[in-house]
Amino acid sequence: MKNKIYIKFFNVFILSLLIACIDDSEHGPYGSDNIAPGIVIVDEIINTAGGAIIYFTPPSDEDLLYVKASFEDENEIEREVIVSSVIDSLSIVGFAEQGTYPVDVIAVDRGENESLPTTINISPLEAPIHAILNSMIGNDDFGGINISYENPTRAEVSLNLSTLDDDGNLVFRESFYTSQANSSYSFRGYDSVPTTFIIYVEDKWGNQTTTRSFEATPLEDIFLDKAYWAIESMPGDESFSEYGFSANQIWDGYWSNQWNCGHTNFLPLPHQLTLDLGQTAKLNRFKLYQRGGSELYKHGNPKIFKIYGRENLEGLPIYDPDDPGDGWISLGTFESFKPSGLPPGSNTAEDYEYQDNGEDFVFGYDARQYDIRYIRLVNIESWNNQMVSVIGELSFWGSIIN
Repeated sequence: MKNKIYIKFFNVFILSLLIACIDDSEHGPYGSDNIAPGIVIVDEIINTAGGAIIYFTPPSDEDLLYVKASFEDENEIEREVIVSSVIDSLSIVGFAEQGTYPVDVIAVDRGENESLPTTINISPLEAPIHAILNSMIGNDDFGGINISYENPTRAEVSLNLSTLDDDGNLVFRESFYTSQANSSYSFRGYDSVPTTFIIYVEDKWGNQTTTRSFEATPLEDIFLDKAYWAIESMPGDESFSEYGFSANQIWDGYWSNQWNCGHTNFLPLPHQLTLDLGQTAKLNRFKLYQRGGSELYKHGNPKIFKIYGRENLEGLPIYDPDDPGDGWISLGTFESFKPSGLPPGSNTAEDYEYQDNGEDFVFGYDARQYDIRYIRLVNIESWNNQMVSVIGELSFWGSIIN
């Protein structure tokens, strides 16, 4: 008898579930009334570089979910921009060519019911990539060419470089990604012979400019072989071989890994390091690679530092901790740059790429006149103001004397 009651109860339970499922299938999403929302009223259109901003008043439907703009770009590719119903504007970007383009502005409710479209026309201004290309100025530089450019909208673009081979064929060389407003970049690694450098600009939507050609003769720029390098222990120097790290990791050819660096103890700054380059040169420039990984732009990576040099160590005065450059030639004071400008602990892809390429510092004209073998680096301020110094890698270039 009990088994029959249980079976009957189970059958009733299953039937209830089936009825509930059938009832649910007849209803739309919660809050939907199955009625299309009212139209969107467009209040203003502001054309911008490569796009437009559309200000609108949405319909008053309680179940309104979002507003979208539907359009085709100049390549006849269908695109959509969607914003929440509580936002009063749509930003359209990514057009490469100027012109007039129709856009449908549509309201959509919780049941995915769409309003009738409000059709408008936008007329994008000149896209940033073209303005960037036209603003470029090329100059001879150490081992290559320096390209300065203006990018006032801070568009995310790449500068793409090619050269001509001996047969006149175009050969792609490298790309540099940037969103800096007004800056420059040096393409290096080329021989000191007249060279044609060919550049185009591309944005993140794949839009490309035509090319511009620049004639330049790279200046001599020889990489100083690190096989000759050594620590020159001097009064006042800190050990960069602490916490299981080793100072020779500063010139071992590896970086961007937080476990490969020279590392001091935690002590009040400044911290100084003296290197014997093992060869005498007139120095053009150097690169400092930060300790990478999760420690980028923090934990002792140098932010403000000085570089001194000497040809030999004869006749040095007694070391004065208040004047670590006494008896040395000042080669410059340098400050590390962070492309994103974000606070320590927050980094962008551009930050990582910038440091993975090494932060490039050029010595001033006066400093380049001296014969240098010994380098003294004095770290004045670390990123995040931490009382420690770390260096991922150092590299120097110049003209070798002996």
